[in-house]
Amino acid sequence: MGAHLRRGWGYRVNVAIRALAGSLGAYLVAACFAAAAARTLPMNRLDAIVPATMLAFLVAPLATVWAFLAPGPWRALGGILAAAALLAVIAWAAGMPA
Repeated sequence: MGAHLRRGWGYRVNVAIRALAGSLGAYLVAACFAAAAARTLPMNRLDAIVPATMLAFLVAPLATVWAFLAPGPWRALGGILAAAALLAVIAWAAGMPA
């Protein structure tokens, strides 16, 4: 048997948590970033949505890469959730766009 077949459940859980953080977590971070950016950009409501969404498309891959570069799987998940929570608080504090 090869060495790759002897890996235990710890390795599989590590990859599964990172994959969830990198996919669903990146979507959550991008959505919160788009909401925060749309509410804080100095434009009217409809004009702010387009650049905020375009910038969110750049944030999602960064979050995915970070999830796989983090020192541990739980730190990756915690970092993604912390970034999403921070962006959600910024979006909530900014209120509705004018």
